[in-house]
Amino acid sequence: MFNIYSALDRGNEEINDGVNLRLPSGRAKSFGNLDYDVNLMLADKAWDADGQLFFDIFQTDGFLGDRITVNLAYRPFFEVEARKYRFRILNGAVARFFKLALSDGSPMIQIANDGNLLPSPVTLTQLDEQGIAERYDIVIDFSRYTPGPNTKVWLVNLAEHEDGKLPHKDLSISEALSGNSSDPGVGKILEFRIVRNPAQPDMSQVPAVLIPNPDLSNVPVARERTFEFGDGADQTSRDPVTSARGPWGIKTDNGSMLAADFGRVSAGPSFGKREIWTLKNGGGGWDHPIHIHFEECQTLARNGSASQVPAWERGRKDVWRLRPDGEVKITLQFRDFAGMFMEHCHNTTHEDNAMLLRWEIDDKGAPFVRPLPTPIPTPQGVRFQAPDEILPTAFKPPAV
Repeated sequence: MFNIYSALDRGNEEINDGVNLRLPSGRAKSFGNLDYDVNLMLADKAWDADGQLFFDIFQTDGFLGDRITVNLAYRPFFEVEARKYRFRILNGAVARFFKLALSDGSPMIQIANDGNLLPSPVTLTQLDEQGIAERYDIVIDFSRYTPGPNTKVWLVNLAEHEDGKLPHKDLSISEALSGNSSDPGVGKILEFRIVRNPAQPDMSQVPAVLIPNPDLSNVPVARERTFEFGDGADQTSRDPVTSARGPWGIKTDNGSMLAADFGRVSAGPSFGKREIWTLKNGGGGWDHPIHIHFEECQTLARNGSASQVPAWERGRKDVWRLRPDGEVKITLQFRDFAGMFMEHCHNTTHEDNAMLLRWEIDDKGAPFVRPLPTPIPTPQGVRFQAPDEILPTAFKPPAV
């Protein structure tokens, strides 16, 4: 966990689920973190003349920094053995997208997306654009290099930005390394130094089959919903605490474009049921990475076509880049928990300026007595406020 932009919580989770695919992992030493299974958090920062982090609170399109950090270090190096490593890469930026490659064009194997193993690994020389909060797990095999003091390869960012709306274009590796880009975030971001042969034989592997998706074909679809993300939002609430007034908003089921209001329930799926949601980009000038809390989903189609879902998006996910004028159709089943959850754009400037909505799952199939109240913190303690609005289509489908 970490606080976007300002700080990192260095805690780590390890889960033993009884499945051993022999992916790269383990330790070379008897202490410390995993040596061959490595977390990388990418984020752009800007510092002022006093060395303090700078942030423009009046920029509502998206904030860009001019220095790329990896695990909060600028231009770090990482000494590796000539063996396979797994890297779990998080885009922890505010508005910047990344597109990663190795400086010599060597292949990487993507094995997971948003923390979920793919059905099958995908070999790539360049990763797809990685939106804010997306997680890409890749395997790099450094055994192709001869260890030595001058054996190095760099992780390179190819996504060039002019502003915080979306990447201006993706560069070739040679263009990114040329130093001619106007975007200082392009180019080398992490140096790998291949310094020695493996301390122990590398027994890790990347199986041809990883984790198949759950089969939902026999689960009936209870409801379809549409969410459109755009600007020009209205606000219906008058509460100064639970409502947010900003330029960004979300339309639910072709309703009004509404800014965030934590006292408004926009969707009310039922526990145990399966639904299909369509996420639409309401404008062509931006790309929105949309994050759905609580549940992992399967991607059914991009722009109306199942064939446009690339192989690296065919595992379970919880963040989708909509692309300019694009849409994504997903399916999810509400299986484990009831309660209050969120859906929002993870361009964090958009999120903070009201591109967020609240949805609730009923209490394990029981009829709703009332939606959960919203906790309102104050210096005198926490008070609870009942939702001041429930959209007409939250619990009942729109009239045909």
